[in-house]
Amino acid sequence: MLDRLIRDTDAIARLTGDILLLVDTAGVILHATPGASVLFGRDPGQLTGLSFGIPLTTENGVEVVVAESGRKAVLRQESLESAGLPLFRIHLRDVTACRAVEAELARAKEAAKAADKAKSHFLANITHEIRTPMIGVLGMTELTLATDLSSKQREYLEMARHSAQSLLTVLNDIVDYARIETGALELAKTPFDLTETVEEVMSVFRPLAIKKGLILEVRHGEDVPGKLVGDASRLRQILINLVGNAVKFTDTGSVVLAIETDRLLTDTEEGTIGERHLQFSVRDTGIGIPRDKIQAIFDSFTQADVTATRRYQGAGLGLAIVRHLVAMMGGTYRVQSEEGKGSVFSFQIPFALPEAPLAAAGQGDGTDTSGARPLTVLLAEDNPINQIYVQELLEMDGHTVVVAHTGRRALEALRKQRFDVILMDIQMPEMDGLEATRAIRADQSGDFDPTIPIVALTAHALKGDRETFLRAGMNEYLSKPVSPTDLEAALARAIGAPGVQAEAEPAPASPGTAALSDVLDWSELLTKARGNTGFLMRLFSAFVAEQPVHLETMREALALADCEHLAFLAHSLKGAAATMCAPLLREACLDVERAAKAQELDQAAAAFPVMETAMVDVLTAMRGKLAANGVDAG
Repeated sequence: MLDRLIRDTDAIARLTGDILLLVDTAGVILHATPGASVLFGRDPGQLTGLSFGIPLTTENGVEVVVAESGRKAVLRQESLESAGLPLFRIHLRDVTACRAVEAELARAKEAAKAADKAKSHFLANITHEIRTPMIGVLGMTELTLATDLSSKQREYLEMARHSAQSLLTVLNDIVDYARIETGALELAKTPFDLTETVEEVMSVFRPLAIKKGLILEVRHGEDVPGKLVGDASRLRQILINLVGNAVKFTDTGSVVLAIETDRLLTDTEEGTIGERHLQFSVRDTGIGIPRDKIQAIFDSFTQADVTATRRYQGAGLGLAIVRHLVAMMGGTYRVQSEEGKGSVFSFQIPFALPEAPLAAAGQGDGTDTSGARPLTVLLAEDNPINQIYVQELLEMDGHTVVVAHTGRRALEALRKQRFDVILMDIQMPEMDGLEATRAIRADQSGDFDPTIPIVALTAHALKGDRETFLRAGMNEYLSKPVSPTDLEAALARAIGAPGVQAEAEPAPASPGTAALSDVLDWSELLTKARGNTGFLMRLFSAFVAEQPVHLETMREALALADCEHLAFLAHSLKGAAATMCAPLLREACLDVERAAKAQELDQAAAAFPVMETAMVDVLTAMRGKLAANGVDAG
């Protein structure tokens, strides 16, 4: 019987390619198939009588390492007691080569990610270096255009300004795309006037539309709110790309921007206290897009027409940026097009609604910039062109300006003269702007006022920069190139802001503890709920009761490797977290959702504990609010 068993075992080995062993209940090898020589490093016949070395209680499907060779194998065993023999048949599948390939693929993937990140950082850095002198060229051109010029000189300067602005637009697109790819682009959440934002976009393209004989029109739905809360700058950027493309690719007919409330999403989307979903559509009667090119045009550096003789120029980044920005703002986009007849580019984005109507135009931030008193301004800026440009802007508004080339010289100037405000460049030699600001705020010599308003000047504000500036003690920040309007408004806000306490650094938060507003933004919740605390308590009670069960369901989906269900659940919880103004939980859910959608189970598993921690923090904060309001938290 044993001989027959050995023959059957050898036959199974030949059919499956596995290494098979016959061992007794004590783990002693009685027979090994020929392939065992590779796995154990010795002839199969020499294995007879040796101990298998791996407990027979090991579960099936477990990956083991063979001590003799260090090779990896997946183990499966079967008992032969039913055949009347006190033996086990061990199946070993050598996966050493497979694991080596997987490891190599993982390394290649990480290397590709690192290379992609390095590329994005390089693009951001090199375009920044080009952008700085280009800003200077534009600034000096603007100043020269404000002087008395002959018609021919003005014509030449207008051409130079147009060329510089075109180049700056391409550079800005590259910078924005690089910042998006590296996760360094941060969205604002401030009140703005939708009508004004849209008009700013349309006014840019109205002259070209008139020149081409096009009808350029805006259609507002009756229930579209005029005031919203969100990132007006990024909405403007999306619309400029889409309307700009429509005007560029349309020779006859019309370009129409339609704005409507997406009633289906607004009424049914989970968690929409004080929120409105808007649908923006840009319809044109232009050249259209071939059906096989529609999806490709949203890829980076891609255009529908790639021939050397193409009529329309560009870097091919505009729609890629649109795609990323719409996704970052929690929206979706779609395209309908027929070649030769026109296109419709549409996107849907959720916006919060402000607690109360905004003030009249020009007073939305509570500061009146008209008729502001002349100021004595200390300009700390090392770039000569930027010095001249900003100084000229300030002096044209009647302000007195003293220039310091470094942070150290700014401190020296403060000791010699009294100033109303400081414009502080961030990157300077000797002492940068952040170091200089900390020194000013910590000063106890009495030589100058340590609470003087300070406005940061930065070439491009990256994610987290605003918090860094504020922690250092700055009151405001401006992104270059500085416009006269933005400069005037920032100065007005800084002068009107309360003085900053003289403190070198803020007190550190407790280790591992997030800021309360990051866990649960109570003031934002009150704004959304129009101050109705009772309503919020009902929401909290429901959240505390339901979400732990939801989290357990997500844990089961992760354990079952059900990425589709996990992504759905994470998306649902993300919406609830957004409703509850819980930004850390929302971001953690977004990380799980992205990983699950990409079928990256390891990444999802790594992101899951972060999400659990964020959930615990939110539940703790909610239970505290419930208890404080006399509600049983359960």
